[in-house]
Amino acid sequence: MKSKIYGLLLASLMIVTLCPLSVSAKSVNNEAKTVTVSSATTASQTNDVITVSKNVKVNSTFSSPKALGIKKAKLKRLYNIVSDNTKVATVTAAVTVKGIKKGATTITLTSKADGSVYAKINVNVKNRYNKQKLRLMSAIIYAEAGSECYAGKKAVGIVIMNRVRSKDFPGTLKKVIYQPGQFGPVRNGSLKKALKLYDEGRLNKKCIKAAKATLNGDRVVTYKNVKTDMSSYLFFSGYVSGMRLQIQGHQFK
Repeated sequence: MKSKIYGLLLASLMIVTLCPLSVSAKSVNNEAKTVTVSSATTASQTNDVITVSKNVKVNSTFSSPKALGIKKAKLKRLYNIVSDNTKVATVTAAVTVKGIKKGATTITLTSKADGSVYAKINVNVKNRYNKQKLRLMSAIIYAEAGSECYAGKKAVGIVIMNRVRSKDFPGTLKKVIYQPGQFGPVRNGSLKKALKLYDEGRLNKKCIKAAKATLNGDRVVTYKNVKTDMSSYLFFSGYVSGMRLQIQGHQFK
């Protein structure tokens, strides 16, 4: 009789021990899960909404399908994708995300079928330049085109950045500007004076604006209501043989 009682007690203990496993499994299913997504830092999925954090520089892009780990055709077929702040980042027809200016925004994907949120991409847009580059570019633009219109200031900055990217010139902003025999303000001391004005907070604001635009990769100028892509321009002066564009006192090619 005792052996039967012991057997029943042992069986009961085994049942009690095993039961909590099913409860534990249920509670885990309600927790946020971390999933790996191509080209993204991390992505979390809570209540079936995927959230991805992504950094991008001004005038640079990234693929939203790649960031979310979904095929492009499927994304375009099933979801609407919009930016909460198009002044910071926009979504192109090819569903790539482009950084517009420094700041943060969220790209949201919603179902075309029922409007439910499928995913969010938290986008942090960063500038392409640091304080030192902004100071130097602002000063050289002021020294070269301080008295000219904004388009003329910007055109000077574009040419300088084109040289930075060209294999025919030194590969840094500082080396391009201080390359021997290239820029008059370096030789005559006006660049040094412009740098001092910048440090004192007295430099022309439009020169700083033009510097920010060109350092961030803007290569288009608008002059007399005509837009010109200056991506291939490498020279400017008061007179340039074979000039392709003239803005006030400067010719460019």
